[in-house]
Amino acid sequence: MNTTPKTLDPSTQTPDPTLPTIHPTAFVDPLANLADDVVVGPYCIIEGRVTLGPGCKLVAHACLKGPLTMGADNTVYPFACLGYDPQDRKFSPDTEGAGTVIGDRNVFRESVTIHRATATHPTTLGHDNYLMANAHVAHDCTIGNDCMFANSAVIAGHVEVGDKVILAGGAGVQQFCRVGRLSMLSGNEGITKDLPPFCIVHHTKRVGSLNVIGLRRNGYRDNIKPLQQAFDFIYKTGLTTPKAAEQIEQHLSDDPLCAELAEFLRTADRGITQYAGSDTMYSA
Repeated sequence: MNTTPKTLDPSTQTPDPTLPTIHPTAFVDPLANLADDVVVGPYCIIEGRVTLGPGCKLVAHACLKGPLTMGADNTVYPFACLGYDPQDRKFSPDTEGAGTVIGDRNVFRESVTIHRATATHPTTLGHDNYLMANAHVAHDCTIGNDCMFANSAVIAGHVEVGDKVILAGGAGVQQFCRVGRLSMLSGNEGITKDLPPFCIVHHTKRVGSLNVIGLRRNGYRDNIKPLQQAFDFIYKTGLTTPKAAEQIEQHLSDDPLCAELAEFLRTADRGITQYAGSDTMYSA
């Protein structure tokens, strides 16, 4: 890995394949570490200890700041800003901290912002995530794999997001919340408490139903019936969250998704997002 731009053979005008391609208008810090086939487009800025793995591409006007490590085959579109200082008045910009760690095959569309950590664990994104224009991931967040954040979806600091989560346009998550695996927030909705796995929010700060469509698409059709029973224990029996977890474990522990849901409930220190009160649910 290096930051030396590709040079052209005067006779063939063929780029040297052993060096990254860096547009002459881009700035790349000498501390940066780029894989041989990285492409850095016009007017991009790479500051500090930034590591870019094989196949990464910065389209144009992208801004990256270290400490930042990105895996392979990530694409960053214009005006995205990754690894910059957290929006935290208590944080000193002179503190390098744990920075940001990003996995493989992620797509960051126009004006996405991801902020570095304030604590000892980096802001972390997994693999195969797709963040659309103006999406925001705040400091100290942990994002799983194969998530989709639509335009202007935002999560505040210290949020944990499981795999295959969808945040529709304008959705928001308050700081320190957890968003369970295969859950979904509808457009312009927000939560202030944990969102259990496999559920969908389509009322403001309320769970409306299971995320049945998402479960089907991901091969969990056979789990929908037991999950609906678990959903009823949580939201339609008047049980406390710990008691609901006990009932799910007692009656539905043979289903692995129900067991996962019960474990999430047991560790929901902030409480869970409340039910919308509607009896309308998708049919399995």
